[in-house]
Amino acid sequence: MSEVDPITMQVIRSALKATADEMMISLIKTAHNPLIYEVQDFGLAITNQRGEMLAEGSGLPGFMGCLGPTVQSGLRALGAAGYGEGDIVLANVPYDTGTHISDTAVYMPIFYQGELVAFSALMAHWADIGGKTPGGWCPDTTDIHQEGLIFDHDKLVEAGQVNQTFMRFILKNVRFPELVHGDLNAMIAACRTGAKRYVALCARYGADTIQAAMDQVFDQSERMMRAKISEIPDGSYAASIMMDHDGVEIDKPYKLAVTVDIDGDAMRVDWTGTADTVSGPTNHPFIGTVALAQTVLKSLTMPHDPMNHGHLRPLTVTAPDNTAVNPLYPAPTDSYGYVGEMIIHLMVKALSKAIPERCPACTYQMFGCVFYRMDPRHGKPFIFIEPLDGGGGAFPHADGPNALVFVGDGNAPNTPTEVIEGHYPLRVRRHTFNLEGAGAGKYRGGLGVIREYEMLEDNILIQTMNENTINPPWGLYGGGDAGVSRLIAWAGSDKEEEITQRVYLYGPFNKGDVVSQRSTGGGGWGDPRERDPKLIEYDRRNGFALADET
Repeated sequence: MSEVDPITMQVIRSALKATADEMMISLIKTAHNPLIYEVQDFGLAITNQRGEMLAEGSGLPGFMGCLGPTVQSGLRALGAAGYGEGDIVLANVPYDTGTHISDTAVYMPIFYQGELVAFSALMAHWADIGGKTPGGWCPDTTDIHQEGLIFDHDKLVEAGQVNQTFMRFILKNVRFPELVHGDLNAMIAACRTGAKRYVALCARYGADTIQAAMDQVFDQSERMMRAKISEIPDGSYAASIMMDHDGVEIDKPYKLAVTVDIDGDAMRVDWTGTADTVSGPTNHPFIGTVALAQTVLKSLTMPHDPMNHGHLRPLTVTAPDNTAVNPLYPAPTDSYGYVGEMIIHLMVKALSKAIPERCPACTYQMFGCVFYRMDPRHGKPFIFIEPLDGGGGAFPHADGPNALVFVGDGNAPNTPTEVIEGHYPLRVRRHTFNLEGAGAGKYRGGLGVIREYEMLEDNILIQTMNENTINPPWGLYGGGDAGVSRLIAWAGSDKEEEITQRVYLYGPFNKGDVVSQRSTGGGGWGDPRERDPKLIEYDRRNGFALADET
């Protein structure tokens, strides 16, 4: 086919981006779980018939980078001929999808005039997936089969008809079937929205024109990315860290190590030196390891250009098999996100030696609580999953952002107090900035938060998320390290207990008991003695001053 003119090419590219964004709106407006419609713990994308990303919606970048490989693994399993019009497919095998079982991918083949032309795909965290711990994130699983239902590119909908037997099977094997059913229907609706818009675009321009236009976009994006990589000095840049533990061998830290090689207009990321696959569920699937490397490359070079497959061509990621960043079946991955955060920050730390002017200090590690009750004798069963916001690492030119969620993997919103109190037997007594734990520097780390909950009913249990308590988030170029996130159980009572390690089935907490979550800040950047007095005065005036600024 002849070359598509530049204006048509950009119209098609923008229309595909709008399609992915409309999928996001559909999901948010129809989901049942606040973790999806408020925190936006999801990713969405449109791919071509080969599973190469055409456009992504807003969401967690690590998720979106996994969707193309998820579709490609489905093509390997089923073949292009294995898909039919109106099919909806479920997949959550971590080694195919890149995260953990709770993040189930739902995708749909898109046909035009009888030909497979594209896929609409999304991934979102389900309220429950039927594993040993409500809501996922179990801290101590030892194989994937303990973690919940496994979907291996299984068709929930075939030729437009829902497989009711399969649906009943799913809903009978999760703890919160109403939530899961509602969210699953929302994901199906989002996929169908993407398919409808793509077919309309085909009707306007033709499927061949869309493919030709996006192939040109791929080539253009690759050229631009290679030019940006060429601006980074050639060399080999390394970083490593010892993680706290894997949740099973809690007295055994393990190593993550990365080397980033810049050679002209190409980047290679190698994880040789990382510990072998660990016993517990903190292993990080390789597809997700690649997706997060893509996130770092894109954010440090072309953050404002809408992502597509072409941006990723100059990047190569390798990791030895059976390591913590490339586990193989049946390795557990339910708490993969701690390693995921460090994949991002270790790469940034390594590259800070080459391009310090672009690289922030380390952010707070994923932290927060799952509140739940399963026994109906004490009240209605519920689950509330909250990844608490915390402080971002300082930039080379500005203080770190305050109160961010999933800083390394996208800036997700928090759950509003009104939503929490309207849905769950919890009262938010306090939500404010935490002035402890942000790293000092020429530019200080962002501030974490304090969020306190009063229990309004009895027999509520919690599970905590936390990591990097031995080696907290670091500063760069003389900036101070951050502190450690912590939870205060039974705050203000004679039973008060401080918790920094991961716990589950912890409690029970009864009416009137208080749980106080206190996330740390980010690392600082630059020598604190060089901090502008105007910034110190600003912090004092606004009540943000750190101990060394007062």
